[in-house]
Amino acid sequence: MGPVKVYKCLSIAEKKKVIAAVEAGEKKKDVALRFGIPASTLSTILKQKDHLTTLTPYSSRIRQKKCEYPDLEECLMAWFTQSRQNNIPISGPILKEKSKLFATNLGITNFQASEGWLEKFKKRHDLTFKKVCGESASVDQCISQDWKNELINLLVDYDARDIFNADETGLFYKCLPDRTLTFKNEKCHGGKNSKERITVMLAANMDGSQKLKPLMIGKFANPRCFKNVKSFPLMYRSNKKAWMTGVLFTEWLLCIDVDMKKANRKILMFVDNCTAHNNIPHLENIKIHFLPPNTTSTLQPLD
Repeated sequence: MGPVKVYKCLSIAEKKKVIAAVEAGEKKKDVALRFGIPASTLSTILKQKDHLTTLTPYSSRIRQKKCEYPDLEECLMAWFTQSRQNNIPISGPILKEKSKLFATNLGITNFQASEGWLEKFKKRHDLTFKKVCGESASVDQCISQDWKNELINLLVDYDARDIFNADETGLFYKCLPDRTLTFKNEKCHGGKNSKERITVMLAANMDGSQKLKPLMIGKFANPRCFKNVKSFPLMYRSNKKAWMTGVLFTEWLLCIDVDMKKANRKILMFVDNCTAHNNIPHLENIKIHFLPPNTTSTLQPLD
């Protein structure tokens, strides 16, 4: 038997180097010998020159599998590249929704933006997830531990269903995600995020059996989206900055106190010590206890 032929597959980056060497004037025979490929393979690579130049320069995979909807992916990649140039974070769900929009505009009726399609799309274009930014605060562990030891005595007179934690949070409903799909060798930068927000006050009990009526704070007294809405599953209030204030926190507490009085319940509620919580009104059925300063990231369940 003759010697067994060993076939060598070149990556896309290597194929581009082959093309560059030939265009630089190097003899085809020498190029084929240097890359360990036969003359026929070299000829095929040169014929694919126009196609290879359109592929991402970051791709190191050997073969580029053809996609089922090239027009859709061309539009999607143009949009993705433009978005990343403007430092707009793009997540998987955003990419899937945009692909469905392009499919509709292109008249593609049998396209499904599934998780399988998304993974193959990412592989075809060498996309990966990166975190745009992030930071964490340090907490004095001694203070946290001392408070945990004290907590046992605080809870002794209450059932789990009567122990609540309440906290407000800003909901930036136009804010983009802090992780994005990007090219593997691309530096990941973020742009400015929208500061449009509302504030939501939430509260739940220790055993998870009850959530108190939320308080939502917006900028406008009568938002357009509330038109023809007659009832809400929450309390809505407004001010110019959509922030929690002492007056709003007091109003919310008094409403909860009335509800607890009707139910003949005495509850314990833990809150942080932000400025809006400083003026606690007289409450008959709610006992307020403050968390230690600067420890909410480790001690507050609703943080």
